[in-house]
Amino acid sequence: MSTVILTAPFDPVTAAELEAAAAVLKQPGVTGVILAAEEEGVLGREARLKYLSRAVRPYRKMYCAYADDVSGSRLAEALIDSERVVREGAFRKAAPGIRAALAEGMDYLETIVDARCKPKRALHSRSVAKLCGRLAEIHGIDPDKAWKTGMLHDLTKAWSEEEGRALLEWYAPEIVPMAPAVYHSYTCPVFLKTVMGIEDREILQAIRQHTLGDCTGKLSKILYIADKIEPTRGYDVSKETELAEKDLDAAFRLVYMEAEQYRERRTDG
Repeated sequence: MSTVILTAPFDPVTAAELEAAAAVLKQPGVTGVILAAEEEGVLGREARLKYLSRAVRPYRKMYCAYADDVSGSRLAEALIDSERVVREGAFRKAAPGIRAALAEGMDYLETIVDARCKPKRALHSRSVAKLCGRLAEIHGIDPDKAWKTGMLHDLTKAWSEEEGRALLEWYAPEIVPMAPAVYHSYTCPVFLKTVMGIEDREILQAIRQHTLGDCTGKLSKILYIADKIEPTRGYDVSKETELAEKDLDAAFRLVYMEAEQYRERRTDG
């Protein structure tokens, strides 16, 4: 009779890893399984152990620990690689007990943006997120939610026109006739909901509305404004920024008008 110790970064623990541990627990002579988190990881070990503890909670005789407190067998590299898939946004592949926490929280967002956006787009997303957070704080809404919205808003921007159309033909066929440049604002909420498990209606709505400007709430207006005037755009937006800090609705109207005028000039040109 023995306790088996399995080590991995558990950054975070995945469904595949948990299934492997459960299979070991069923083997003859095994009285318990300890999942031990190794030192290195994207998240700090305390945060990873917190997720790990939540993941093993439904299992009798399955526990968690720090790897340097015990010695054991490292999980197969193929299983450990499943952690990378989750870190890049596939929260549905995480252990069931932590999926909701990942979707509702803010862990791994930086990693997800870097994995799914080109460097210039990732820089833009961080800049938008920072401005969203600042404007949200000024105007009395959750700055963390606003930052998260800014980070995620362009997550499917790098998709090809064909990829976007294929998804929209299934989930939102009425969008397909629109210009492909707006596809990402509709494919992104679908990705967030189906792959990452994000259900927050305000976040999904704000991202859906951030290109056409059909904004219906504070968070939507904040994202629309921030997307157009964030500092890496490279032009003087001091007037718009100052107005956005004082009067959100007036700033939205101004930025929307400027965006429409820009589109008209491009069309005429």
